[in-house]
Amino acid sequence: MTTENRMTLAQARAIIAAEGVGALASRLGTLAASNPLHAVIAQDYSAPETGSGPLAGIPIGVKDNIDAVPFATTGGSPAMAGYFPAEDAGIVARIRAAGAWVPAKLNLHEFAFGITSDNGAYGAVLNPYDDNRTAGGSSGGSGAAVAAGIVPAAIGTDTGASVRIPASFCGVVGLRPSTGRYSTQGVLPISWSRDTPGFLANCVADVAELDAVAAPTGLSEPVLPDRPLRLGLAQDARPGLCDKVEERFDAVLADLAQKGIVEVIDLPALGYREAQEAYDVPTASVESYEFWSRFCPDVLGLSYATFTSRIGSPDVQAIFAATPDLAAENALAHETYLRIIRPQMQARHGALFAAHGIDALIAPTCPVQPAKRADYLTITVGGETRPILPVLAQNVSYATYIGCPSLSLPAGLDRDGLPVGLLLDGLVGADRALLEMAARIEAALA
Repeated sequence: MTTENRMTLAQARAIIAAEGVGALASRLGTLAASNPLHAVIAQDYSAPETGSGPLAGIPIGVKDNIDAVPFATTGGSPAMAGYFPAEDAGIVARIRAAGAWVPAKLNLHEFAFGITSDNGAYGAVLNPYDDNRTAGGSSGGSGAAVAAGIVPAAIGTDTGASVRIPASFCGVVGLRPSTGRYSTQGVLPISWSRDTPGFLANCVADVAELDAVAAPTGLSEPVLPDRPLRLGLAQDARPGLCDKVEERFDAVLADLAQKGIVEVIDLPALGYREAQEAYDVPTASVESYEFWSRFCPDVLGLSYATFTSRIGSPDVQAIFAATPDLAAENALAHETYLRIIRPQMQARHGALFAAHGIDALIAPTCPVQPAKRADYLTITVGGETRPILPVLAQNVSYATYIGCPSLSLPAGLDRDGLPVGLLLDGLVGADRALLEMAARIEAALA
């Protein structure tokens, strides 16, 4: 286990106040250089000038599909080696304007097209609790770096699961905000209708502070009801795939209910698995091909085929090779999703909250333990061998089609000593309320 050095923003500030930002930079730089998790692609921990603002002196790691000058943006791929953006991504500009600095670009599943962060060019990101298991993906470097203390917080991206699965597997907090809440300018995309940056940190208060910097306009702190939080638990949120995960999940819910923190409301099945299987390929193939078919010749000076041949991970190369045909095959399904299915899902989501009087949905973030590294493409669950991504992303993908805020909160360890995450989904736009609910639950679990 390599989690003994993790720190909160408050602990980072205490070091800065006592020893200076240079001392903090030196300490974290040593961890980054020596850490065996393959979490970092590029780093510069030379002491920055201390800026002003609410994040003054705070180092924030950035996933390497997000532009952060002067680093290259590689997407974790040799196909992008030598690409240096001219300016920061919108979300990086926000945190820098608040006084933060970026010491490291963090590893990921190549171009964010995967769930394990087993990167063919920069190495597989290892789980800080068990290096025979994955840190999750695609923001695996962000989750592992925060858990290992390489940075106190990090920016990842989340299309289908990519902030919340690494958060769950690495035992940290991960927020996917409402779609559109944070700028996606300067972020290599998969799906413009689902992509968003998100934050990973070691406590809810830190994520809430970073959210206030990334989306400062019109913030108001909600007042939660003076009663137990009413959390809806869908019938298919516990699919029976891993008894150790569900045992821990049930124990936490029982503890929270006994303490008067939550009331669990049973809901009918929401179709977690069916939604993931129906809409993931149309959104990812059509929307990613729209971008990469232009970006490769216009910005990189490469044909799409040449670019694809330079991708370092065999699974991702195969995805890019298949994408032109998939995009053509799924064009109608994609249009139907945008015009009809997504609005229907959003309306049904809001109606569900009203009909059952719930404050949020709850589920295990991932229905199985952190996957073993050998389970790179497939995983066997319930006697069935299935592709690994839809299994790991089963519960978390639902929020991405609706665009609602979704947060993974550490729920302790299962009986094998592996992290389990609690998934909270809120109403579209109710990000601050979801963060307040997560903070209340976090305090009770502590």
